[in-house]
Amino acid sequence: LITLAKHLGDTVNDVALNPRKSKKKYTDKKNQKFKLTLVNKCHKAIPDRIREYLHARGLTDAIINDYKLGWGEFYGKWWITIPIKDKDGNFVFLKLRRDPNSKDEDGKYRFYPTGSESTIYGWDMFRGNDDMIVICEGEFDSILLSNIGVPTITSTAGAGTFKEEWVEYLTKLRKVYICFDKDEAG
Repeated sequence: LITLAKHLGDTVNDVALNPRKSKKKYTDKKNQKFKLTLVNKCHKAIPDRIREYLHARGLTDAIINDYKLGWGEFYGKWWITIPIKDKDGNFVFLKLRRDPNSKDEDGKYRFYPTGSESTIYGWDMFRGNDDMIVICEGEFDSILLSNIGVPTITSTAGAGTFKEEWVEYLTKLRKVYICFDKDEAG
């Protein structure tokens, strides 16, 4: 129904079509404590070899701590965890990055919980910013650029995903730079 409405040029309140979505908003605050607990648990569990991998990617211990990067077992495998926040700064899900030593070719990234919807990583970069922003391809790139003072965002679903409703946030800026990886997806 939503796709049809958009095709016809109508705007549709997504919650009105799916009342179950509205319940999530009311229970989200209740689940926030659980999510923060999970984020902290994963952050404390980073083994030295993963910390060394992150260091090799340019992420210092201070950055790892600030962004609460972590390590956890999900879906029967071990993953680097990247906590994802919503526009209000609340943790909404974990983006999981495959163990760099894994020989498994079955997906480099996943979301926990399953069914989490892609969003912008770096919503806070819009606050008080009317000048410029860089759209990059991944969370680690976004973290690195943000830490040297470059306001940066990325889609949690990679270079191929950018939702139409995100454009309104970009129209308030004087300059938008796109800086994707030099590969097929980018």
